[in-house]
Formats: sequence, structure tokens, C-alpha cells
Amino acid sequence: MKKNLIRISLVVLTSIALNGCSKTENLNADIVGLGGDTWEKGPIDEWLNTNYINPYNIQVKYKWDRSELGDINKNVIPIKEDLVIPVMDIIKKTWIEPYVAVKGENFMKKYCQKQFYLAGSPSYNSNGTITLGTAESGRKIVLLDLNTFDPENKPAVKQILHTMHHEFAHILHQNIAFSTDYQRITPSDYTATWFNIFRGAYNSDPALDKVMYEADFWGKGYITPYSRSNKDDDFVEMVATLLEGGEAYFDNVINNLFLYEGAFIKRNANGVYEPNTVAREQLLKKKNIVIAYLKDSWGINLKELQLKTQAAIEAAGPTPDFIDLLGPGNVYRSIAINPQKLKNLSQSFLTAYNTSSTGLQQNVGYYIDNISLLFPAADRMTLRINFMDPTAALGPGYNGDFDFILTENDGVIELKYANPQPTAGATYGNARVIEKQVLPLLNYFHNQQFTVRWVEDIIPQSKSIFGGLVKVSNPSSYVFGTL
Repeated sequence: MKKNLIRISLVVLTSIALNGCSKTENLNADIVGLGGDTWEKGPIDEWLNTNYINPYNIQVKYKWDRSELGDINKNVIPIKEDLVIPVMDIIKKTWIEPYVAVKGENFMKKYCQKQFYLAGSPSYNSNGTITLGTAESGRKIVLLDLNTFDPENKPAVKQILHTMHHEFAHILHQNIAFSTDYQRITPSDYTATWFNIFRGAYNSDPALDKVMYEADFWGKGYITPYSRSNKDDDFVEMVATLLEGGEAYFDNVINNLFLYEGAFIKRNANGVYEPNTVAREQLLKKKNIVIAYLKDSWGINLKELQLKTQAAIEAAGPTPDFIDLLGPGNVYRSIAINPQKLKNLSQSFLTAYNTSSTGLQQNVGYYIDNISLLFPAADRMTLRINFMDPTAALGPGYNGDFDFILTENDGVIELKYANPQPTAGATYGNARVIEKQVLPLLNYFHNQQFTVRWVEDIIPQSKSIFGGLVKVSNPSSYVFGTL
């Protein structure tokens, strides 16, 4: 019975196909991928010849060819042709050229992948993850999900760059193995189910979920969730993160590794946080092995390559001035300042901060845990002081809000303590209780002019991570924080 049904279906389908053909149609046309994939070369192909084939002997395929995807059962669509040059231009400028600047063209000609295949959509996997790139024996790389690419979108640029550095680091360690000491640093936490590490997987409380999520990789000594998949990917994820993320990103991860009880950092009666020294040491050991490997095996200075890579990322899509991104309706609306999580804050600011905290503890019985600068309106800055009861080891503490009138002129803001201060609401009520004790901190901002800017001269490679205020009257007096 089943055989008859199959025959009937085939006959019907054949009949439909034949009836749908007009007399002028060519039924002998080649099938794409089977001899029919030739086309007249155009501007895209000429550009690829000039920038990839001629200098590096790298072929870039962007026409549809399912055989290039490995798994022919995956539904993946081609890249939009108007994105081919933008994608490959970014890769050339932010991956190839920094390596060439450090090691020369011959190094890249010898070791870089010899073929790219570009696809428009991601490859969806049965475990719920998506694949953004694959590499085959160090000779071919497949880049996926490219139809969403925007060359002005810095996170999109960094995503592609991270993939490139990840895959190229595989080529390097497949040619010269990295030290087996690396896999001994965190030997027991590699897992085939690394893809279960994602925001929202741990708790319905967003604050607690974030803490638990970060503890599941950073807190275990891994730089990304994917690092936990195996030792090789752990190693190349460290390389890729150090280059794509930069030094300031890595240092910020280290400086924010503390031990938690629930959603709150553990601390003593003086408010001193308890660091996660084990995870910090594990990540620093891994970084040091990467530094030594690149230097001893390949003659590459990681810091030099970092600087070249970060400069190339910035040149590909310059970041607007910080002041243009700060304020109501903008990208950033606040600056979080916690001296226990930040390095290199100016001494004058720390003196004002610590004097206020000491005075608060001596006279009211609380200490300052952190502060934030909020920008809720174009003409206002609110200094929010978070203060804690030392007898309570954990908890969110209390917020006191202090308003400053803000005027801005050509990138410089002037702050004046508002008089009178608002009194409605808990945060302004709390502020009136501690106002006298925190005068040194209030006076740090009152009647002062500040340039609002990035602080890469203070923390290199920190643009979009930290933003700060620098006093016009004394440039060595400044404060910056996490965005």
C-alpha cells in the first residue's frame, strides 16, 4: 500500500512540474554548486582580489554553496552582497593589519586561514545555542550571522573580531602547543554543557541572577562561558578576550571578583570587601601563560598587539566624546564609583571620599559603600551616596541623594550645590540625616568646573568601560567610574 502511494505522489509531482514549465524555459540549466556557480566578476570580486587574494592568497567565498557549511541539514541563508566588503574590510583592518604591524606580512601569509566562507544567518544547534563561526584544520573559516552586521556598531565589530582571534589562536596552538600547565589551573570545571551559562538561567531576581551567572565562569577562573567547554577553547578564548576586549576589560573583571552571600558582597565591619582570591589568581595565571606563549613561541608581545588591535577597532568606528553620550535620553545616564572596585582614582577625590566615610561612621554610625553620579536632567546632577550599617554584614544599604545645578558649555560642566535641597522621598530624607558628615565629598563637586571625558590617559584601553570628570582648575584631581 505504501509503495503505491509513493508512486502516485511521484507521478503527481512530476506532472505538476512538467505542466508548470513553459516551452521557452531551459530545462538543461546548471544547478548552483554543480557547475552553475560561475558569474561575471564585479567590484566585490575586484576588491577581494586586491585586499585578500593578491597580498595573502586568501579566497573569500560569498556566493551560496551549501557544501561549505559542513552540516548540509542546517538552514543557513547567503550573505547580502552589499555587506561583503564592509565585513571583510573590518576583518582586514582589525585582525590582519594589527598582526602584520607586529609580525609582518609573511607571518600572516604563512599561518592565516586560506579561505573564508560568508553566510547571512546563524547556524542553530539542537542544544539551543547558535554558531557564529567555525574553522576547519586551520585552513578555512566560516563566518555566519552576517546579515545583521553594521560597521558602525562597535559590539558587532568586536563580535566578529573575537571570532577571528579565537579561530586564529587555534591555528597557532595547533602549530606550537601551549604549556600543559594551563589546563591544570582549573582542571575540574570544564563541562560539555557550558551553553547552560546565560543570563536568566539562575534566578528570577535580576541582581541575584547576574551574580550567579558571573560566578559560574569568572568566579571559577574562566574568562567566558565558552571557556569552560574544554582546555583548547579556554586558551583561545583568553587570547581573543585579551585582544578584542583589551587590557582594561580584563583588569575590570579581576577587580570585580569578590565573594558573595546571595546578591551581596561579603565584607567586614569596616566595609572591606572579601575578594575571590582563588578566581583572581586562576585568571591571572592563565593570562601569564598566554603572554609567555605568544612571546616565547611566536615572538609576539601581547601588549603591543593589544594596543594595535584596540587602535584599529577605534579607527574603524570612532567612539563619540563621552559628554555627548551622557545624560537623559543618551547611552549613559550614570557613573558608578566604588573605590574598592576601581584603581587609579585621584588622591584628592579619595581623600574627600574617605574623610566623609570616616566622619559618617564616627558621628552617625554608618560608612560609605559607594557613590553614583546620576544625570536625570540636562541641568542637574544627583550625587547618590550609598551608606551601610557596619553591624549588618550584608544588605543593600541606604541611598542619600544630593542635587547639583549643572550648566554645560563646550564640553565643560559647572556644578553648584542646589539650595534648597529637595526633601520629598526617602532618598532625599536620608541625605538630610548624613549631610553634615559628607561635606568633604559634597565640596569636591560644589562650585567646580569639570571636563567630562574618557579617561584612557589614566586607564588605557578603557573607552566605553569608564567615563570621568576632571577638574579644570587641577587636572590631577579627577573621578571616574563604571558605565
